[in-house]
Amino acid sequence: MMHLPKATPGAADWPRSTLRVFGRIAEVTDMPPKVETGPVGPETPGFPKREYLAPLMSGTLDTLHRPSCPVLLDLDGLEVQGFSIGGLATYLMVPEWKVCFDIGECPVEAIRYPYVFLTHSHGDHARGLLRHFSLRRMLNIPPAEYYVPDFLVDPLRNLALAWCDLEGHRNRQEYVPDFRPLPKRGSVDLNRQLRLATFPVDHRVRSLGFTAQEVRKKLKPEFHGTAGHELGALKRQGVEIETETLHPRLTFIGDTTIRTLEREPHCLDSEILVIETTFILPEDLEMAKPKGHLHLTELFDLLSAEPDACHFQHLVLKHFSMKYTRAQIEAVVRKRTPDFLKDRVRLLI
Repeated sequence: MMHLPKATPGAADWPRSTLRVFGRIAEVTDMPPKVETGPVGPETPGFPKREYLAPLMSGTLDTLHRPSCPVLLDLDGLEVQGFSIGGLATYLMVPEWKVCFDIGECPVEAIRYPYVFLTHSHGDHARGLLRHFSLRRMLNIPPAEYYVPDFLVDPLRNLALAWCDLEGHRNRQEYVPDFRPLPKRGSVDLNRQLRLATFPVDHRVRSLGFTAQEVRKKLKPEFHGTAGHELGALKRQGVEIETETLHPRLTFIGDTTIRTLEREPHCLDSEILVIETTFILPEDLEMAKPKGHLHLTELFDLLSAEPDACHFQHLVLKHFSMKYTRAQIEAVVRKRTPDFLKDRVRLLI
């Protein structure tokens, strides 16, 4: 059964992924009143000037456009919390790993996470970083580690220094976050069991994606039956006594075009794939590529071409355009999802 609400749901019919602490759930029949739009402006071809105001002016707003209200998803035992609406904010917290992917907003829930991984520099993915650092400092929590694309280290340091100046802390290095550079293909071991690998992502600006890998180690066959103290001695001598395998648990992609999945097919091997589908309506298909985003149709066409390559158990869709209502998103995704994916699609709304 697909993890989407029925057309006229009762509270018990909704999966956990659609429930929030605050706000009501909009039904598919709760479509907003039509909002009169102005003429198309030259700076935004194809977009009526007030198109994005329609959901905000309707009565079905609830918490769809409130970045401080994270959504909770239980993905077969791995809990994630996050928010992602294009232009507003994107972040995804994984409590078990103490990791936050992107930080376009800094809800109070995010303060406790010591590892922040940034995909790219756009404000709706990055502007909460300095707030996260400041709040941890104010609360006397040890500094977090901020893993960012290597080409962003200097710009982010300059931004942090400028903000220090504004707050009266000029040239105080202790007020600058610990930015740790990531190459476009590399990895970081957060502990013995968890490794974060990077890969390049196609977007309007340079960007990275992340795959969280579970590190599994197994004693090599030739050392089976060897006493423990002897194994310890061999390890101290630098002998490799174990084989290492990596199990991809979750892949997180910030903003992207369809090219990323075409070039990085390994993304489909993770248990959980978190990816954007900014645009969902047929008439919006042509604007996805020039804006550096992904359309729902593009994604489902690619996945349907090779269904056997889709090894993920959960496909989490996010970063929907502000111009769509909750009801529109749920109805369109329900209608467009291929049959073989209906029990795997989740929405971060």
